[in-house]
Amino acid sequence: MSAPVNTPVASPLNTPAKNPLHAAWQRGVRLLQSGESWLMDAKRATYGASLARIIYGIVVVVFVGANLGVSGFLWGPGSSWTQPISHQTTWAFPFVFYSTADPAWLFTLKFLLLGLAGLALLVGWHARIAAITVLFLMISLVSTNPVAADQTDNAFRILLLYFCLTDLSAHWSMDARRRARRVHRGIRRPRAPGWRPLISPVYSNVVHNLAIVAVALQIFIIYGVAGLSKVPGSWWQDGTAVYYPLQLESLSPWPALSDLVVTNSLAVNIVTYVAVFIQIFFAFMLLQRWTRAIALIVIVGMHAGIGILMGIPLFSLSMMAADGIFVRDTTYAKIEHFVSSRVLPRMPWVRRMPGASPRTSSTQTAPTEYISS
Repeated sequence: MSAPVNTPVASPLNTPAKNPLHAAWQRGVRLLQSGESWLMDAKRATYGASLARIIYGIVVVVFVGANLGVSGFLWGPGSSWTQPISHQTTWAFPFVFYSTADPAWLFTLKFLLLGLAGLALLVGWHARIAAITVLFLMISLVSTNPVAADQTDNAFRILLLYFCLTDLSAHWSMDARRRARRVHRGIRRPRAPGWRPLISPVYSNVVHNLAIVAVALQIFIIYGVAGLSKVPGSWWQDGTAVYYPLQLESLSPWPALSDLVVTNSLAVNIVTYVAVFIQIFFAFMLLQRWTRAIALIVIVGMHAGIGILMGIPLFSLSMMAADGIFVRDTTYAKIEHFVSSRVLPRMPWVRRMPGASPRTSSTQTAPTEYISS
């Protein structure tokens, strides 16, 4: 008869399930796997990037239209008053497309080229090329006369730089419409034997998603620094800071509307404190779904107020465009589905596009059924 075998009893401290270090390691591994999946499996915030493309295109077109009459004085042949500082910026070659030595007609054509690039960006015609062209022309224009630029232009250029690395044409674009037609007709691009894409889909997803993260971090920095810099100010502490800029003629395009706001002291106090709070805690409020909705509504309302009451709509639009990436693709898809099924059928100038919708990520559920003719 064989001797009994003594089976060792595992100590509770040595049991993987009860070991705190083992549990922490497992949580870290799961977190790393989730991050890897988020980064590589699909492109995120494609609706937000497409919305940003449209808004940025509108900003450029409006900018060109609003400044066409004075463009020669600010950046063209009539800007000889800027000679001491002309091109005295960190942006050197090749950002020398615009020159004060150009004839008036040539400078006007170059300036209109910026508007055409903005229009291409707006409609999503070769969106990435259009975005890079807009960025190049805007930097060239600003380097010609740094006095005519301000921090609002910096925010536009920085955010557009990141958006150039994203998929800007996934939705609501001529590029998406062209892809949908090709898929519906079964047309495939002719490829040479042995042809391989320059960047694999996985790497393309990684680049897109990292650019989205860069946009988010830039937004957090802008809001965080702006909010924290307000805290030491006495006007912000006593809740009257909003009152003073609305008394400046240069920042009050609608004096009657500004007076209507500032005459209510309680409204001034609330807006002042809410502006500081939302900027400081914006990033943290995105962590929960219900606080994210509040944060986005308040921040968009704040930018809308700045754009209307203070007369700087292009900056407000640029920031609101970037804030759009924090809205989930599923939310955009539901809105798109509602519009395509309830609103567009009532519009006679919109026709149904047969076939599949443009390429979508795994998180997008509602197809694009209607394409504007």
